[in-house]
Amino acid sequence: MKRIGIFLCFGILLAVLTACGSSNDDVETNASPTKGETLEVSIENASYILSGNDGGESIDDEAEGGLLQIELLIKNTSDTSIEVYPDMHIQLYDGDHQKDPSNESNPSLDLGSSTNNNIGSGKQKNVGVLFDVEKDTEYEINISPMPTDYETELEDITIPLDTSEYNDSLEVLHNPGEALEAYVETIYFGKKNKNFEELVSADQKGLQNEAKDKFKERLKMDVSIDMSDKDMKNYYESFKRANGDNAEFETEVTGNANGKAIVTLNFSAISYDDIYDEMKKYKDEHRDEHDTFDRKEEDEYALSNFNSILDELEAKSGNKELEIRMKKDDDKWAIDDSQINSTNDIRKVFAEGYFR
Repeated sequence: MKRIGIFLCFGILLAVLTACGSSNDDVETNASPTKGETLEVSIENASYILSGNDGGESIDDEAEGGLLQIELLIKNTSDTSIEVYPDMHIQLYDGDHQKDPSNESNPSLDLGSSTNNNIGSGKQKNVGVLFDVEKDTEYEINISPMPTDYETELEDITIPLDTSEYNDSLEVLHNPGEALEAYVETIYFGKKNKNFEELVSADQKGLQNEAKDKFKERLKMDVSIDMSDKDMKNYYESFKRANGDNAEFETEVTGNANGKAIVTLNFSAISYDDIYDEMKKYKDEHRDEHDTFDRKEEDEYALSNFNSILDELEAKSGNKELEIRMKKDDDKWAIDDSQINSTNDIRKVFAEGYFR
């Protein structure tokens, strides 16, 4: 009897824990679809985005609104297949005012409408839609399904949308820009930026070594003497210090959606062409003073004034901004080189001083 009592208590406890677990799962998924005569619809995800097509205008947590990307889970409970295309079958109601979906698209951000929005009887499908909305505003989303059997009549369904629930997504829209700033300052200026650890996914040591090696290759093209690794490191550290003291840059996130981002980088930096021109002046000076040509001595003389050269130089503005592609990597931002070698473009500017 005692053993039976123990098992009975254990069974009751297990049932209670199972019930609690199910309840918590429901809260986490927030799965409470609106049910109509022919459809069951719920908002699976929603967040503010930047489309990359807004002419450089961006929004943040102080904005009055913007593009809200909504992922609807639509279940067809009717006896016929239906079609639901956002631009034809979904509208946003603000009281008596009707808004149609935005037609913004951008392949780089996987931003575009689906080519097949057919939903079979008894089946469900995720359908994405974009609306230009106001912050902290309540709307209704209306869905008018189109039956493939044109003789069948189906009723519309309306579900509530409260944009205040998605304000958090406004606050992180510019994280890729902050990540890029931390990337440049940490890798190429040797500065500490708290956002690097929090927002950036990158091989810091590998990128810094590559930057030093590329600067070495460039400098070796202009001098005829062998330089030790220690000397080369010192020259690069001097260049990095000068850039950190004089270079300026600003970022603007123009696109941010679906774990991808487009960031514009405007900059001024130390130009290697200016370094070369100043080194040539010292070489010519040495030649004039000694009335002879000894390339090795001229190079040594120019390099002995390397720090003085850098101290006199001012940063130059690039004639063209850089457009940097980024992608999410475990909740951090990484440079995306899948379409354009943005890593190479950034390194050329800030580690090699090469830009026009």
